[in-house]
Amino acid sequence: MMSSDEVSILDSIAPVDEIGLLLDVPEIPNFNTSAMEDVLFLSAILYFTPTHWTVWINDKTYTADDLEDDALKFTKVTSDHIEFQHKDMTRKPIKLRANQSLLTVGHRIIDGDARQKPKAIQL
Repeated sequence: MMSSDEVSILDSIAPVDEIGLLLDVPEIPNFNTSAMEDVLFLSAILYFTPTHWTVWINDKTYTADDLEDDALKFTKVTSDHIEFQHKDMTRKPIKLRANQSLLTVGHRIIDGDARQKPKAIQL
């Protein structure tokens, strides 16, 4: 339990309305969320030929027509795995298979979707 002084300090830092919602939360200009991804999850590879494929990373689709964006550059796609460079990390290609996650902090690859999922709200 917080004292009234502690509540006052907290309210001065992050004011809330009567029902507990934050007021006047400042916007962060030019905030690039794609560069801040802690986990890159390759959910699927749909491969036909070296020039006709689609991959899904963090629910975004990439095709042979768009080999590069602000954060990723694809170097190889096969029916089994993809190789890409993450522009915020080392220039060494990273190899991922479908249903694997790359933890950008620590450069670890793990099986499954490691992205944080929102917790269900219980009423």
